Amino acid sequence: MAVGAALAIVATRANGAPREEKPRVFITVVDCDEALAREAQRIAAIELRAALVDATPDEATTQVKATCGPESANLRVIDPTTGKSVERSVGLFEAPPPARARLLALAIAELVAASWLELESNPEPKAPPAVPLAPLAAREAARGAIARQPIGVAVVADAHLLASGDLLLGGGARTEIWISSTFFVRFDALAHYAEVSRATGTIALTMTSLSPALGASFRAGWLQPSVSVGVRAGYVWMNGVARSAATTGTREEGAWGGPELTVELSAWPGARVHPQLSLSGGASILGVRGTVNGGRDVVASGVWSGVGVGAAFQ
Repeated sequence: MAVGAALAIVATRANGAPREEKPRVFITVVDCDEALAREAQRIAAIELRAALVDATPDEATTQVKATCGPESANLRVIDPTTGKSVERSVGLFEAPPPARARLLALAIAELVAASWLELESNPEPKAPPAVPLAPLAAREAARGAIARQPIGVAVVADAHLLASGDLLLGGGARTEIWISSTFFVRFDALAHYAEVSRATGTIALTMTSLSPALGASFRAGWLQPSVSVGVRAGYVWMNGVARSAATTGTREEGAWGGPELTVELSAWPGARVHPQLSLSGGASILGVRGTVNGGRDVVASGVWSGVGVGAAFQ
């Protein structure tokens, strides 16, 4: 039912949300290399999902000025969508030259996005604005640019540790459907493989799994932690290969599954592509045990844990 509700909400947003133009940003970069400035402007506009203005900015355009110094770049944003002005510095020249344009662009995008976030957290400010407010359409366009996308997709590399202490490596894909700004439904599909060595032979182990989960996320600056609870279930194959004629190799297979808890950290979640780190654990109520004569069994049941790294797209 939660899945159906999530899909219904997404469909409602897609069909009912008004189509708004992109917010407009005017970015000037002074005292920096010209190629770096152009690339930073281009990347910042992409990250903000905004239209980059070349002409003189009007009262509806967010203005950014980046001034490069000997060790850092000073950023100033004049934002008519919130009526505020914000500033910060970034240690631009601590990074290698090829990375400086992207670093400057992300710093600009983060500062502008932080200003635009006030359209959600403080839509009706009581303090008088420092600059005249932009028209409502421009403010709604900025609000839409920072709104969480209803569906996100990620590719992940994952390590799975069995109760028997055997480590499997693999990966897969994950999708998240956001029910609200805090809650989401997550689905993923993973596959793991390992060749487990024992004194009497080798066991080729393949595990596949699917998982639905319900989670909550709390954005804290450039980090976004989340926690989810779900069920993971799949199928496991174990093929034993004997080392000598004195032993025999057999095949074991079967279903496995049980509850799962996942804690995840996303960095720079507002970026179109951003990294993720996840820690998970669970207990397999169903499982398979590969019996090893004269050695430690391979246990694909009981308590397990995992760690994953991935790249999310939105």
